[in-house]
Amino acid sequence: MAFAPIIIFAFNRLDSLKRTVRSLQANKEFELSDLFIFVDGPRLNKIGEKEKVEDVRNFVKSITGAKSINYFFHDSNLGLATSIITGTTRIIEEYNRVIVLEDDLYVSQDFLRYMNQMLDLFENDERVFQVSGFSCQVTRPKNYESDVYLSGRAHSWSWGTWKNRWDTVDWDVKDFAILSADKKKQKAFCKYGSDLYGMLAGYMSGKNNSCYIRFNYAMHKQSRFSVCPLRSLVRNDGFGDDATNCNTYNRYKISFEVSHEGPFSVSPDILPNDNLMKEAVKYWSIPYRIYGKLMTKWVSTFK
Repeated sequence: MAFAPIIIFAFNRLDSLKRTVRSLQANKEFELSDLFIFVDGPRLNKIGEKEKVEDVRNFVKSITGAKSINYFFHDSNLGLATSIITGTTRIIEEYNRVIVLEDDLYVSQDFLRYMNQMLDLFENDERVFQVSGFSCQVTRPKNYESDVYLSGRAHSWSWGTWKNRWDTVDWDVKDFAILSADKKKQKAFCKYGSDLYGMLAGYMSGKNNSCYIRFNYAMHKQSRFSVCPLRSLVRNDGFGDDATNCNTYNRYKISFEVSHEGPFSVSPDILPNDNLMKEAVKYWSIPYRIYGKLMTKWVSTFK
């Protein structure tokens, strides 16, 4: 097995980055993997942020245990999307595949084994655009033999992909005018989450700078899938006031698998399972999104 390089994108949260790194170090494959860490620069006029970023950089310099450890410190603040796109492109050009994490994710002891197994197994399966270590809570269907399922929605809370998929993403979304004029196309895009078109429209209008939604749209246009575990191998600990994109109530319930015995089972003729896909994306349905907003407001009121 060729172990994919691991990329971590970090910023100003020292404690959460420490948890991410320590969880990775608990994986046996960590010592066989090349580690790349990109730390964004501090924002202007943010009091105390320069010191927080410096603390993160000092910790990054102390990390040990990987096959090689490489770090890149940006002088200015690129923002998460630009940092991810430029950093991933830089590494995937050399290695042809990557495993990507952000600094608020805690991973299973078998996360790297799973990611590398799936990247090997599905490399030549043109149906697959992405491998995700994250999954919302789902129920294994009766007589379902695989430990993974195919999802029509990409995930940003840990993912892996290959250069020949990454290179197909149109980061400028040049066909947005066509999409914005066609309600049927918008509805089709929202099959795997009522938020998808709105998120993409938000990017195009400057309300957000998400690289994830552009990646997701590319996957949708090509009718490809994400491979997800039945039990999540990743836990997002980044919900809170310091988070860039997750300063809300966490409505995404998971069944976290601390460790997994033996290889992950994958049926050689795995097909999309409608029940699993429907269950997996319910957390992005309108009722769940409304509930999440109400809970966010309630939690912030009583802080």
